[in-house]
Amino acid sequence: SGRAGQAVAAVDGTVARDLWLIDAVSARLPAANLPALAAMPGIASVVPNYRLAGATLPDVQPTGDPMVYEFLSPPGLDVGADLVHAVATGRGIGIAVIDSGVYFSKDVRDLLGNQIKQQFLGQAVFVGDGACGSEGGKQEANYCSQDWKDARDPYGHGSHVAGAIWSQFQDVQGAARVGIAPDASILSVRVLSANGGGTYEDVIEGIQYVVANRTAFKDPIRVINLSVSAPVTAPYFVDPLNRAVEAAWANGIVVVAAAGNEGGRAESITVPGNDPYVITVGAVDSNRTPGDWSDDVVPAWSSTGPTQDGFIKPDLLAPGANVVSFMYNDPDDMANSAYLVQQHPDYAATANLFRMSGTSMSTAIVSGVAALMLQVNPALTPDQVKFRLKYSAVPAITASDTLQYGLFQQGAGRIWAPAAVLATDIPADSANAGMNIHDDLAHPWQNGDSSDPAQNGDLAYHYQGPVQRLLSDDGQTYLYTFNDPNSGELVALGATQQSDFSWLDFESMATLAPTFENGQLPWGSSYAWG
Repeated sequence: SGRAGQAVAAVDGTVARDLWLIDAVSARLPAANLPALAAMPGIASVVPNYRLAGATLPDVQPTGDPMVYEFLSPPGLDVGADLVHAVATGRGIGIAVIDSGVYFSKDVRDLLGNQIKQQFLGQAVFVGDGACGSEGGKQEANYCSQDWKDARDPYGHGSHVAGAIWSQFQDVQGAARVGIAPDASILSVRVLSANGGGTYEDVIEGIQYVVANRTAFKDPIRVINLSVSAPVTAPYFVDPLNRAVEAAWANGIVVVAAAGNEGGRAESITVPGNDPYVITVGAVDSNRTPGDWSDDVVPAWSSTGPTQDGFIKPDLLAPGANVVSFMYNDPDDMANSAYLVQQHPDYAATANLFRMSGTSMSTAIVSGVAALMLQVNPALTPDQVKFRLKYSAVPAITASDTLQYGLFQQGAGRIWAPAAVLATDIPADSANAGMNIHDDLAHPWQNGDSSDPAQNGDLAYHYQGPVQRLLSDDGQTYLYTFNDPNSGELVALGATQQSDFSWLDFESMATLAPTFENGQLPWGSSYAWG
């Protein structure tokens, strides 16, 4: 990043942040000077400081006990976390929630007391140039360090996500704590503003803070939860945020990212969920019948694959509809409540628990299960955690044993905690086989690089996913395929309308009967439907 800073200064720019984790800086300079900066020796790429947001769009009733509520659909029952809690609760595992912050109201502080002090590892604030301001905290060089008394979440999203992971509230039906990993420790990294927006530089600084301090807390940080999303504008190996999550993964931290809420269109997975290395989570809607999967659906807002680099995503599904968790609600002045509370359709002056839907919530569920896995088997690497989660997932199938949703909608299937955490018959294999993250990170893409591997040696260290996209001869249909190396068959994984990337089912394709490759590949004759 030192050379990058020198290059910025040479074109009359100023360095704003040192993004050392990805050997980069964020900078401010006149737009007219961008071409000169991009052309300077040693500058790999110049990327705008893209904006991103939390990946989000009464299911709960109080009882006479302030710690016990009647939850209509606790997600822990749907993923089997309650069946694991006798063995693992996430104790000793640190989870970094990189989001809008975490806030504990006085009521929550009074209820939980020492549990907060023991399990909350603090909050690092990077929004607003990292200044502490009136909230309090200790001013560090580029961030504000806050403890449980000073931490704030003016938006509400981060508190909701953290609560889904480690909530101490109990469900009246089974008296089980509703948090997936209720004894895990949480490090809050605040990178989203009071309106839920954020920037690449803030998020990347947050990630590199976690990487640099991953062993500095009483419970080492083993998991990063990224319930945020941004549009895809470049290949995964060019995008700075993707490179940051890869660096965290390469440093032994499991990264769980939201697929996004961009609707059920093909190629709608967002950054950083589009990165091939990390664990990308889509949503499943339980229809408020926990434990009964027969009426569950993939909601229309959950983003689907493949990625624009040709990788199958999402990796997994987890409950993401009507997930109930805590957000701060000021009983005396609504204006002091979290922004999402003020906008919530279920707002009531006395409410503290609110339902939210989105792949943000699904991501939190998977982060919690990852913590359970790491408590039971702390030697697991990120690649092994990803492999076990996918291997033990349960795909949605129809009564005739066909897939109810394609790989681009459900990935390996819905997460099932008992198998992921406790199964002894899962092979000791790793995900991301055939890919080398260290080589990938060590060979940045260069401005003006050729796409021809013969002309660009660095390209060989990056990866193109196995999925190919064919356009029908009439220009109306996209077909997503890959070549099966075992059978030699061309396998069709799904098809969409060219105009809007909306999915077509098998029957629709049979009616349309498109041809591909100038008629050489008619629908249904030369390949398998996967």
